[in-house]
Amino acid sequence: RASRGSAAAAADADADAADKAFRRAAIELLRSYTGALLLPQACRLLGDVCDAGAPPPAGVLSPLLERLCSRGMGPQAKEVLGALGRLEAPLSAKQAGEVMVALLRSGRPLAAFDVFEELLEHAGAPGARVASLHSSEPGWRLEPGLALLTKALAAAMHGRRAHRVYAAARSAGLIGNYASFGLPSLALACVEDKLLPQAVALASDARDALLPLDAFVASRILDGCAAARLAPLTVRLVEEVAARRLSCDAPSLRAAHKLLMEHKPPQLDEAALALELLAAAGDAGDGAATGGGGGGSGDGGGGG
Repeated sequence: RASRGSAAAAADADADAADKAFRRAAIELLRSYTGALLLPQACRLLGDVCDAGAPPPAGVLSPLLERLCSRGMGPQAKEVLGALGRLEAPLSAKQAGEVMVALLRSGRPLAAFDVFEELLEHAGAPGARVASLHSSEPGWRLEPGLALLTKALAAAMHGRRAHRVYAAARSAGLIGNYASFGLPSLALACVEDKLLPQAVALASDARDALLPLDAFVASRILDGCAAARLAPLTVRLVEEVAARRLSCDAPSLRAAHKLLMEHKPPQLDEAALALELLAAAGDAGDGAATGGGGGGSGDGGGGG
């Protein structure tokens, strides 16, 4: 029995030594593949190494991640980022942000949002893998990536997700160029998702950034608030039109007037104001704009 036990122990030791030798050789080959930009081969080998045990060290994975991101290989970069996460090594906003952009470049906005949600949305909170959305690396900023993600999600009418990205960037003080976030499209996506307070707040952000929303977008927001019977928000927008900070068309003003008259109790002063604005528009019913604030802003205008 003793000899059988010794033989088994020796076999286990040999197998362990073989596993370690394979791992060392595979990691060295992985370094070589990465350096030679043989990225598909590197990704396949990484899968084999991870299947056999723990992921390679962060010093091996980080260069591979950087090269995958620079070539827009988003799904593969996301796998490498996951391997880094399994090591429980600290992750940077740059690593997560570059994977997010690579996924966007490969046409995967929802996968990019998953990276944002998992690693960036709550950066700096207790237990978060990423310590801060701000990067100490010269010349690199997270803002452009978050702006791209916001616009991609808004274009696909994922208003709730798009606004979460925008809100994270705004609360972290990252936004230097509001135009890059495509506020008109974001506001329309918020209206589509019934995020009407957020859409009204976006109108204020756009105005403060000297990018007032155009009449079409502002009218859709006012229409949405009136349809949802949100009298306080409707009043706020009517007052913005009266102050010539927004432009709204006759149908949306008519909807606002109707809501304010039907409100319990009726908002008579505000309803009268909406009626005056409607009269100034000629009660055209053909989309005529009222007010001077909507100077035809677009998603690509100058930033604040």
